[in-house]
Amino acid sequence: MTFYCTNCWAEVRESATICPRCGDDIATRQARADYVDKLIAALHHPIPETAVRAACILGERRERKAVPALMQTVCESENLFLVDAAVEALGKIGDPQALETLHEAARHASARLRRTVGQALQQLNRETISK
Repeated sequence: MTFYCTNCWAEVRESATICPRCGDDIATRQARADYVDKLIAALHHPIPETAVRAACILGERRERKAVPALMQTVCESENLFLVDAAVEALGKIGDPQALETLHEAARHASARLRRTVGQALQQLNRETISK
């Protein structure tokens, strides 16, 4: 199994308490972070599947706390699968603050992403109407 510093994502030994690359106190960070914080941090994980999985879980859990990080992922990530998962999560969460980000993503060159954005906007609109 591979272990990573959740601050800089450098590979570390399982027993490491301080990251040799960035000097972060791994043990303290892990002890203070709740599950949602760990999922949000995992959006930057170097293994793409892990980042995508984190976005999916955040969406399934409808974690409003994750909306800013998911919006940042949509705007900055070059991984289309991750962006797609973040867009889907934003739709499931249904927070109107994501509207502008989703409208920007609707202009992406990828037809798949544009389709996901359309579905996310529909979900978000349903959530807004039902409240």
